[in-house]
Amino acid sequence: MDRRQFLRHSVLQAGALITASSVLTGLSGCGGGGADGETILPLPDTFPGSSTPLPDTPAATGAFKFPQSIASGDPKPDGALLWARIVPAAADDIATSATAANFKVKLRITSADNSASLGGNTAMSGTLDAEVDVPVYAFYDNTLRHRISGLKPATVYYYQFTAGDSRSKLGRFKTAPAADADIDTLKFAYMTCQDWSVNHWAGMTALAQENLDFIVHLGDYIYEAVGASYQAGGVEAAHTALTLPDGGALDGGGKFANTLNDYRYLYKRYRSDPRLQALHERFAFVAIWDDHEFSDDCWQDRETYDNGTYNATTGGDNTAQPNRRRGASQAWFEFMPADVSFTLDPGLGISNIRIYRDLKFGRLMHLVMTDERLYRADHLIPEAAPSPLTGQPLGSIGARYMVPESSLADVEAQKIAGATAKGLPDPYTLVSVLGTSQRQWWMDTMKGSTALWKIWGNETSLLKMSVDGAKLPTAPAAFKTRFILNADQWDGYDAERKLLMKHLASNKISNVVAVTGDIHAFFAGVVMDDYKAATPTPVMVDLVTAGISSNSFYSYFQGAASQPAFAPVQPLVQTSEAGAEGIAIQMLSAAIALGAGVTDLSNTAAVQAAVAGAIGAGIIPAAAVQATAGLSTAAINTFDETLAGNMGGVIAGTIAALAGASKSVAAMTLFGLIRQKLATALGIPANFVPTSEVVKRLNPFANSTTGVPPAVNNPWLRVADSDAQGFAVVSLSKTELLCEFRKVAKLSGGVAPTTPVASVTQLRVPVGKVEVNIA
Repeated sequence: MDRRQFLRHSVLQAGALITASSVLTGLSGCGGGGADGETILPLPDTFPGSSTPLPDTPAATGAFKFPQSIASGDPKPDGALLWARIVPAAADDIATSATAANFKVKLRITSADNSASLGGNTAMSGTLDAEVDVPVYAFYDNTLRHRISGLKPATVYYYQFTAGDSRSKLGRFKTAPAADADIDTLKFAYMTCQDWSVNHWAGMTALAQENLDFIVHLGDYIYEAVGASYQAGGVEAAHTALTLPDGGALDGGGKFANTLNDYRYLYKRYRSDPRLQALHERFAFVAIWDDHEFSDDCWQDRETYDNGTYNATTGGDNTAQPNRRRGASQAWFEFMPADVSFTLDPGLGISNIRIYRDLKFGRLMHLVMTDERLYRADHLIPEAAPSPLTGQPLGSIGARYMVPESSLADVEAQKIAGATAKGLPDPYTLVSVLGTSQRQWWMDTMKGSTALWKIWGNETSLLKMSVDGAKLPTAPAAFKTRFILNADQWDGYDAERKLLMKHLASNKISNVVAVTGDIHAFFAGVVMDDYKAATPTPVMVDLVTAGISSNSFYSYFQGAASQPAFAPVQPLVQTSEAGAEGIAIQMLSAAIALGAGVTDLSNTAAVQAAVAGAIGAGIIPAAAVQATAGLSTAAINTFDETLAGNMGGVIAGTIAALAGASKSVAAMTLFGLIRQKLATALGIPANFVPTSEVVKRLNPFANSTTGVPPAVNNPWLRVADSDAQGFAVVSLSKTELLCEFRKVAKLSGGVAPTTPVASVTQLRVPVGKVEVNIA
């Protein structure tokens, strides 16, 4: 019997905009997560969680279009979630229709090879495996989400929607292997941070050429802000300016999405790009959100555009925006092909959606996706807390970024102690990213997993990233402490991170690798059980991809370091030829002053007098302490080695290059004095002194006698590329995980590069070991 006879109609699920059908049984399921043993409910009279009546949906007639194309998601062994948005041909591609139109479209699925037609709208060929009528409702902005089941595992399927006289493009997805399948390989990509208003999307073109099983999207699929200060810089001409229908005003200019209509607009504009459409047409997505799907650095329904309030007794609190949060969640649900639970029931507040979930890919991989925004507690140090230096609210610098590590630890301990004293069942309530229920689910899922590889879809990095200001000899007292660079990620929630790592270690849960986004940089390294321990033990691996089109992590710190208040720490972030020469002049002046008996180098007059004496005595030329005109001021990144290398190496190399090219008298003089001093100490001619020994001592942070640089700030980091855009591709086998960081080329004159990928870094994680090796 033709199986299509069982698939003539589908039923709207209770609690969500998902229709479902099965090739094998023809039954339509209800319930949000696609779990086994679903209960079959009749078609409701109203939209789930709403009093709006469910209208009739006659078959579509006439001409229609699919302005955001089609998409698939959450591949299971027997099916996937399929998505489309369909509007009448005369309707605007982006605007929500003023006249409601509800109708049925036809979905067709086949396993016959239609690769030659992929991405086109020619009619699907071959024997159909499924055919089903699916309703489209104006109530949900003409989107549909249909879960098909009963298909074969590990099989490529093609699908197409037909509305009246019109066809959608032809899409493709691959079902997951059977849960007990002993597969040898699996390949997927992961991506994040695709800001329409920054850089370019050419990386998507490169990604569309890959042979993948699926794509993991780690959030920041849209950016809620338009014209924000962090979006300054170039953007490709192909991306015209966004204009929110409503929008709230941002301080400093720009607007942010403020209504359901605003968020819908952003998804529709983002999905109008043919490169993003091509990815969705070719691969199933497994998607979660991060912050920008709602609001920058958000937690629960709180925004951080302003500092919120602060009370010395009760602490601080950011502005709550529950209606905005629910609108953002609904738009994400409507436009992302994710098989998750959702309801419009107002009684559930912002908890009307659950996106954390897990998917299995045979015995090789278990994918565990978490939600690190909807349940997280406030940042440990409130933005409205007064600065100990100025008395003014800290704002983001001091609360979320560049936070003294000791302050974070103290506040975290106080909050845990306070929760314990109050008898709260979860002492981590006020210091949690995951929240109580999700954390327990994560622990149980990891412990119960029988897969070889446990891959954690994780929004914010687990790797500790700190800088020790005490290593800066010229830094003021306020900077002479250890800073956490980004307390919005797991560094700001250290107690819960240690709890999770303890769970993995004590239960001997091995081969856990987080695939991570958010921070707009490539990082790779091992996650320790306790980063503050005398001898930390590695527990799992974290592989962080750069944003595919965001401004880089480096650019944010570069901007901050350019402010006068941060001038003393600018060498930790960037230098230049001119900047390196300035440091050479400082080092030369300090050396002369010390040689003349000056013990207090902060005594500027004494240092200047000693230098003047050396010039008068012919020890150094006057030009050695004068800036050279014409040296480049182009920024040179020192941030990467500050994070994961020996600080000062780039500066030393730049000074050496200036000396070698005779471009700076200061650099040449400093180089010569150091070489002569070493020659005298060794009793050898100056030209016998190895250049490498001189270069060591050109490092402003190194021991001037031995040339030994300061210890690496974060020795667990194996890769730190902070000035990057790109994506990552993972190939799994029974012996190793191979990850390739694909760094894309820069935007040039408003034009995206024709060859998107500029470089590739290969990383290997061997099975059974907690280590990252650069291939």
